[in-house]
Amino acid sequence: MTTMTEAFSPFGTLGEDLADDPPTPAATTTRSPAEPSRAPLTSPFGSLLAHELGVGETQELRDTVHELLTELEDEDFTDSLEALVDEAAARHTIDLTSWSTAPAPAEARAMLEAWLEPLASEAERSLDALSEQLSSLDPATVSEKELEDMLDRADGVPVMNNEVFEQFLGSLISKAKSFAKGAVNIVKKGIAAVGNILPIGILLNRLKGLVRSLLRGVLQTAISRLPSGVQPIARTVAAKLGIAEAEAIAPADGQETSSPAMLAESLDAQLVGLLSSDAGEAEAEDEAEAEAEADRSADAQHELDDSRARLAEQLADIGPGESAAPAVQQFLPVLLAARPRIRMAVGVIGRDRVINFVADKIALLIQGLVGQDAARQLARPLVDLGFKALGFEAPPAPTLAGEALAATVEGTMERLMDLPAEAFADELQLESALQSAFAEAAAAAIPDRFLREDLPEREVAAGGSGVWVLMPRAARPHYRYRRYSRVFVIPVTRQVARAVPWTDGGTLETYLLDRGVRSWPAPAEIRVYETLPGAELGHLAQGEAGETPSGPVGEQAQEFQPLTPETAGLLVGEPGLGRRISPAARWSGHHPAFRYPAFRGGRPLSPAAHHRPVPGRRYVHVRPVAGPAGLRPRVRRPRRRVGFAIVLSGSSPEVRVRLRLSERQGQELAAKLGPTASGKPDPAAALAMLKEIYAATLPGRIVNRLILRGLEPDAAKAAAVADQVVAGVTSALSTALQERPHLIASAVQDPADGITVTITFRGVTKESLGNPLPAGTVEVTPGWGVR
Repeated sequence: MTTMTEAFSPFGTLGEDLADDPPTPAATTTRSPAEPSRAPLTSPFGSLLAHELGVGETQELRDTVHELLTELEDEDFTDSLEALVDEAAARHTIDLTSWSTAPAPAEARAMLEAWLEPLASEAERSLDALSEQLSSLDPATVSEKELEDMLDRADGVPVMNNEVFEQFLGSLISKAKSFAKGAVNIVKKGIAAVGNILPIGILLNRLKGLVRSLLRGVLQTAISRLPSGVQPIARTVAAKLGIAEAEAIAPADGQETSSPAMLAESLDAQLVGLLSSDAGEAEAEDEAEAEAEADRSADAQHELDDSRARLAEQLADIGPGESAAPAVQQFLPVLLAARPRIRMAVGVIGRDRVINFVADKIALLIQGLVGQDAARQLARPLVDLGFKALGFEAPPAPTLAGEALAATVEGTMERLMDLPAEAFADELQLESALQSAFAEAAAAAIPDRFLREDLPEREVAAGGSGVWVLMPRAARPHYRYRRYSRVFVIPVTRQVARAVPWTDGGTLETYLLDRGVRSWPAPAEIRVYETLPGAELGHLAQGEAGETPSGPVGEQAQEFQPLTPETAGLLVGEPGLGRRISPAARWSGHHPAFRYPAFRGGRPLSPAAHHRPVPGRRYVHVRPVAGPAGLRPRVRRPRRRVGFAIVLSGSSPEVRVRLRLSERQGQELAAKLGPTASGKPDPAAALAMLKEIYAATLPGRIVNRLILRGLEPDAAKAAAVADQVVAGVTSALSTALQERPHLIASAVQDPADGITVTITFRGVTKESLGNPLPAGTVEVTPGWGVR
């Protein structure tokens, strides 16, 4: 690549005054034509099935896999994995900060393994008990009622004195029961392509063998973000479904992150593969491959932590007239190794060419801010606006300045990852994108006084009174997030609170009401964060709570909400503080349908709420300020307020909607159904309250699910189905509130937190999805436990 134009610096006169000499031109490189991009890899369940099987058998097998994946899909299981990952991430933070010298990756892993071992052992014991309970079951002759009775007689969730562990065990047992039901259904269908189904007891034993692998995925996700491990899983599933060969699957949109959703999806895919009697050798190979990839990921993350600190020292110690290019060139390959998505994009063009081009450009742009003299000037506002504001002891000036410059380098490359692969081969595109990316990264990392006043990328126009600080400080160099030093103390109006969405399906209003806010506007403290590679929400929760967090970290982690430009504008009037994540990152971690195109007919109209951290994602934490009446400390809330499931397998297919109400909401609902100020119950107000919980979010959830599962690829028809479901839910609730209001009162009196309202529509088939639903039945249970 050749140098096009002189780099246009975002820094103001202060940065120019620090420059010793004019920058020297970057080395030129001859540009060769861009290599053709590779064709996207396809699903092994599409054309391969069509070639290997007859047309009728292909469709039958496809429908069976559809149904089994639907049966296995469980939002509660994903939620339990999220909570477990957050707890493990918090434990990892404690391990890193409780030793005078940070433990090596192997030591940190061993400590987390010891913490998870009781859960692994109890999970195996529970699955053994379930396997023994079903050992005499004959899938070919057992009736559905007999199977349900056998599953109901199975042991409940063991007590472990760890709420997160118990939640995981409960959802794992529920998934095992769904797996047993799915296997029985396939046996009754007698699909030749699947082959002979193993006895249920043996299948559950094989599921038990997957538990430790799943927990290793939890552990590895907590330690560092994993590259996608889809390829071996897809290969295994295809092979075990009777397909001779399987093509590797590329992660959708170049996704790179591991997430609890992906761990759950991987387990479901492996369970499908277990249904063949030839399972074994390929499974072991895939396990070994995944384990090796996990180890490589952990090493790459550890090296990135060390390399970031090394770059900071080098940039702060550069002598007069020296170029920063060599230091940046050493850092970028390490960043690429830890960020597979960037690595994949530049791999086609040539890594060295891209690294040299980017490093030379960045070196020119930061030339006036490197070296010891600049470090001293940079450090002053970093100390005043950052460390003093947060109450930390300031590190030496070179360390502070170097961290800010290293963050600028890393942030620039993070932003370049949104480019398509072809852009890395186009010199002008890359230079233009790099210019913008560097300006944004510099505005986020360098104190405002060093930036040009007319720079549009400046994040906080009103005063520029904050800087970003790498956190947690005690874990240096193993930083996992950055915190903006300015705390915004503002009154939140009820109208604004209603307009800010919350990832549990509610809003900021429901969150503040659950925390005890009773008058508006409600004074609140707004804190802002940005995640780094390797971050989990548990890192933020633990780092901000200190060594003695109140309550499970998984619950505290839910309080960190994605900060988009829209939310930042509503809350603090500064849209620039928010970040909009690229579509590729936004979709990462969703259902395998995104990676197995044969299972979908198109993309949903809008993505489901998915907020697991990716590098560069920003979060906001809203802390209500206690008024005269005080506030509740930290109260429990459901992780997901609205759930939707559709099961079309077996003789009793059904659609199920689950509404989870917080304790406050349950009490308010019960009050509306009891004697009111007028002396009579007010079921109309109760129905309106429930509709407010599901009316805004349930239609989108249904449309997403139908399209993802290929049940209704036409978006307009899927929306019509959603309307029918919402109408059915409203009708069922209306009847129940009038005829059986005691259900709510009885559930609310239970000491468990909150209540769950489940509306079930039985006898729904794929063909009848567009028609009005049959009358729904309403069940109300205390708490939010899995069924």
